[in-house]
Amino acid sequence: MTGPHPTRWELWLSALALALFVAGRCLVPMDETDVFYNLRLGEIVLSTGTVPRTNLFSFVAADTPDPNLAWLFQILLALAHRAGGIPGTVILKTAFVVATFQLLQRVALRRGAPPALAAAVLALAAWAAEPRFVERPHLITFLGLAVLLLALERAEAKRPRLLWALVPLGLLWANGNSCFFLAPAILLLYAGGAAADGLRGDGRRAALAAAAMMPLLFATPSGAGWLGYVRNHFRMPWLRPLQEYRLAEWPTDGPFLFLLVGVALVTVLAPRRRQRQLPGHGAPGARHLVPALALAVLGSRRIRFVAEFALLAGPLVAAGAAPLLAAVGHWARRRRHALAPGSMTGTAPFTLATAAALVIITVIPRVEAARQGAPVVDLGIEKDLVPAEAIAWTEAQGLRDRMYNDLEVGSYLIWEGWPRHGVFQDPRINGYPEWFHAILRRPDLQRADWQALLDRHGVTSALITYPDVNPRAALFDPELWALVRRGEDALVFTRREPGRLALLAAEELPLTFAFDPASGVRASVLDRPPAASPVSRCEWNRRRAMHFRASGDEALALEALTAALVGDEACLTTAARTAAREDAATLALGAGAPGRALAFLAGLSTARARTDRGLALLQLGRATEALEELAQAVRLHPDSAEAAVGRALALHRLHQRADAIAALRAFLRRWPTHTAAAAAREALNDLDGRVDDDVLRAAPHSPL
Repeated sequence: MTGPHPTRWELWLSALALALFVAGRCLVPMDETDVFYNLRLGEIVLSTGTVPRTNLFSFVAADTPDPNLAWLFQILLALAHRAGGIPGTVILKTAFVVATFQLLQRVALRRGAPPALAAAVLALAAWAAEPRFVERPHLITFLGLAVLLLALERAEAKRPRLLWALVPLGLLWANGNSCFFLAPAILLLYAGGAAADGLRGDGRRAALAAAAMMPLLFATPSGAGWLGYVRNHFRMPWLRPLQEYRLAEWPTDGPFLFLLVGVALVTVLAPRRRQRQLPGHGAPGARHLVPALALAVLGSRRIRFVAEFALLAGPLVAAGAAPLLAAVGHWARRRRHALAPGSMTGTAPFTLATAAALVIITVIPRVEAARQGAPVVDLGIEKDLVPAEAIAWTEAQGLRDRMYNDLEVGSYLIWEGWPRHGVFQDPRINGYPEWFHAILRRPDLQRADWQALLDRHGVTSALITYPDVNPRAALFDPELWALVRRGEDALVFTRREPGRLALLAAEELPLTFAFDPASGVRASVLDRPPAASPVSRCEWNRRRAMHFRASGDEALALEALTAALVGDEACLTTAARTAAREDAATLALGAGAPGRALAFLAGLSTARARTDRGLALLQLGRATEALEELAQAVRLHPDSAEAAVGRALALHRLHQRADAIAALRAFLRRWPTHTAAAAAREALNDLDGRVDDDVLRAAPHSPL
């Protein structure tokens, strides 16, 4: 592939296809919670003109030093949000990432990679880096590394001005992202590799640039605070286990491993020649390998650095693969007949094929989204990223002050609630003391330890996210805490305080939780109300029944409802008592106890009561009485499927053939997938000997 030089259209087409591919990976719903606290900090800097140096947002650690090494990026993020909301922040991220990969393609081209090969390999690098394509300050480092690589290539060509310009520009980088330390580190690694390559002049220049950049590490509002901040990058997960600091693993991090294999292959297989060769015409030099391999080791130990490795590895693999691909192309040309005059030769077919592949990969998911009625481009917040409904509920109930929250949701609570409310914790690990992390990272926390921590900070409510797997759910002692909201997005607990008795009386749920690492969180129903609960025993039993029924245990639900209905009738409100009697009757019917159902319904005349009474009478063989009740139920509630099918079956039992056929046909046409459809169809066949084609089409088989 190193034959004829690529044409201008090949350069532009490859660059455009790569830009489209990378943009496609970025223009997706925002699914990064850290954006919220960065937005809040950006707004604070814009409004006050100062960079906070302590943890303003947490009522746990308000005075703890909080080194902020990203305030410039936070300003950019806040301005983008002011201009375009959340979509504005996604577009800002996309601009950074696309610019980064366009610069990396120029680096690969300068090292001798054909445009299409550079685009293909950099697409693989983008795939490896994609988990880090989020609206966070490391976007500054992405762009900075790309500029640094290009500056080194230009310096090798005796054009070092961009490299020297990076020294003052490093001040912006140092105040935009904590990973600025990578700049002098990579320069020093490059200098060592250049010496091994015999390029001592280039090595000395890189070392001088690194030395000039090092003082900038301290040129931030945090001064020497960056040392502890960066040190914590390498202390994870000992300090606090977080997903982005885990080890690389297969197959989760497959793209990283593919790229690592690519580096190994071009290093071993590419032809080795004298070091002062044309770029891209041999195995990668040590000046390129040493920084990339250092980041590969770092990325394998801390997955958050895989993206930075990918940025260095992309141009390296593209340039190293060029001579291998050229050799394959030369062999293929020798094997086939000469092409007809005017046909495409050289790199053009490969360029077209690569560009088409990148475009297709990018466009197909968008087309599929459109076919399913989803937006082709969705730049909003990822669905269920935060438990917004649960948070709004806690606000409405006055539970936001001194509320425990899990780590990730803290960012959103800062954005949405500060300064009205502080947070318990958020992902700014450096803004919290070590003892705090030492407690929260413990896998063996017991209720007493947990309560001591909450008492220490005056916590009076709690928002527990990921309720099916979060071990925190099991740490709240029901004698001290009441569960007042349970949803798929979160659990909400409140401390049993005198000022919250009305909330507990209205909302307390009779549940507690246990946690097992293998099976997750398991709910269990409390037999009786805790001593400090304002909920009466009969109301407690009614709520227990609701949860037994929701979990499918209808026998226990019926038992709990029976207990709720025993004793003082004033124990339940009239509406609650009526609902409990109706629920109990439905459960008794399901258990095959129609007589018991009639006892629960005695004296009730609601549509539901008449329906169940009619169905109970029908089970008891009292079809005439059943028909009267069910006819009344249909008049009271014409949209009740149960009343309609019950009336039809009563007519069938009474051998009122014409009316029964008409009622059964009407039911099947209106409710063709109802669980009673099969029984209605059987009754219709019994009466009519056949079922019309239109009824068959309208009433597919349904389970009883």
